[in-house]
This record gives sequence, C-alpha cells and structure tokens, in this order.
Amino acid sequence: MLKRFFDASTIYQRRAQRCLDDARMAALEHETAAEYHAALGKMYRNRALRLERGLAPTPAASELLEEASTPPRVSALRRGDVGSGQPFLSQAGMATG
Repeated sequence: MLKRFFDASTIYQRRAQRCLDDARMAALEHETAAEYHAALGKMYRNRALRLERGLAPTPAASELLEEASTPPRVSALRRGDVGSGQPFLSQAGMATG
C-alpha cells in the first residue's frame, strides 16, 4: 500500500501532471492577456482616428455652431400622451429654416 504513494514512477507521473496543468494554465493566462492587449490596441487606434478627424478642419463647422446655439424645443406630456409614440423632443425645434 505504501509503495503506491512512494513509488518513484508514481511520484514522477504526479509531478509531470502538475507541470502539465501549470503549463496549460499559463498558456490560457497568456492568451487572455494577448486578447486584452489586442483589444486595447484596437481601441487606441480607433481613438487616434477619431481625434485626427476631430482635428481636421471641416468647412461646415460654422453651420454646426449655428444649429447648436438653438436648443431643441421640449414639449410637456399630458395624461393622454403617454404611450402615444410621439417623441419627447419636438422635431420643429430641431429643424433649421
């Protein structure tokens, strides 16, 4: 019975199995970290593109400022209006004339 616990081949097999499990866990951790860093790289590339677009001069910037100066008109809800499907913001306030 004690030979089963203290046999050199059994000890080696258990140690090899532990090393194999550790190697698999390390591989999984590294793959997860690689996916995380790849996602971060993609996010920062997209951020850089958005910032570059934001810094690029746009010819219609004055038109955008004029639209932003007039806030949209907000209409109050009445009891019968709940669930009528009408938007809270009036479309007339957002249209430019």
